[in-house]
Amino acid sequence: MQALTFRNTQLDVIDRNGRPWLGVTQIGLALEYANPETAITKLYNRNADEFTSEMTTLIDLPTNGGMQQVRIFSLRGAHLLAMFARTEVAKEFRRWVLDVLDDLSAQDSAPAGPATPAEPIHLTYNDRPFRIVPEGAVLWFVAADVAHALDMRDAYRITRHLRSEHKALCQIGNKRLCLIDRQGLELALHHASPARSEPLRLWLDAALEQFVTGAAPRALLGGLSGEQQGALKALVAARIETLPEVQRGKAATRCWSALKARFGCGYKEIEPAQFTEAVSLVARIVLEGELLEPEAPKVLGRLELDFPIEDWKAKNPHQFRHDNPNSTELTITTGDVLMSEYSPGEALLGQLAEAGYRVDGPLYELRSLRSLARRLDMTMRFMAGHMRQAMDNFEHDHRRVEHFKGAKTPR
Repeated sequence: MQALTFRNTQLDVIDRNGRPWLGVTQIGLALEYANPETAITKLYNRNADEFTSEMTTLIDLPTNGGMQQVRIFSLRGAHLLAMFARTEVAKEFRRWVLDVLDDLSAQDSAPAGPATPAEPIHLTYNDRPFRIVPEGAVLWFVAADVAHALDMRDAYRITRHLRSEHKALCQIGNKRLCLIDRQGLELALHHASPARSEPLRLWLDAALEQFVTGAAPRALLGGLSGEQQGALKALVAARIETLPEVQRGKAATRCWSALKARFGCGYKEIEPAQFTEAVSLVARIVLEGELLEPEAPKVLGRLELDFPIEDWKAKNPHQFRHDNPNSTELTITTGDVLMSEYSPGEALLGQLAEAGYRVDGPLYELRSLRSLARRLDMTMRFMAGHMRQAMDNFEHDHRRVEHFKGAKTPR
């Protein structure tokens, strides 16, 4: 039986006669008690007469101290504990328990699912398993996998609003899983955030055609022909098959999303005249995880680089006071370099960066050196000022005459 999650607390379920029961400590953690086991035990002891055998019982469970009797609570028992609790999350916890109970009740009334289910089709979406259970021409989807793909905490958030004909319970391996049909999946996508549902929808459309149905693509009126659709899907498949398996789902989503973003429609609705452009787009997409050809070295001569000394002086009019413009010799002082607002070195590196060259290393090295030089100059000026003051004080003390009365005994 799958674990339940309340907020950030995962509650391990104890399966008792096919129904979920919870331990004392986990209920206390969910209710945010500082000492969860002690707090829940006190709550129960104070109100034990209100609990029935259907709400709580003692069972033998292995512990660190060996096999011991441990008290557990059914979901109705956990709800009653939350009624007695006075923590801030108790009210929310009670609503959550009722939602889980409603979901379990709906599952009990749901159809049994595929009588003889086929082996699930195991796919991977964003590094997580995504299982599909075929039943003839009908496809069922594992609700927990859909919930994880949509970043939802529990499958019951998807199944609680579905009619019984759109969900079912099915024994797959040694687990009894909740399944939803295609219409139930569409409702889940509709209620999820677009940022989560749209990539999953695009990936699923491609996955169902590529991995599941195997049916020949159907041409739509005004859209790509069946052959063109097949060629586009084959290109996507060829692009992603060289990638690690865990990255293929994300890569396929990127390809189909790029087509939709470029043409404003699904790939089937692309106009036949734009087929070549669509193929070119898919072929040029950079996919995470694939090996790229080394980039050709950039040719420096293509840029218009012009940084003469005159520019440097013209853009720092308050500096270079000691330089003779009629002389071929450049005369600069330390202050000219440190106090100049315009740096031709930074401007050159900035222009290279804008052209696509990765020069952030030397750029920030130059900036840090200029900043360091300014701080050192200020420190030296500060030290020089203090030294001058100290020397002045010394000269003043040296010239001052001191009189100490009674220091000597008269003869």
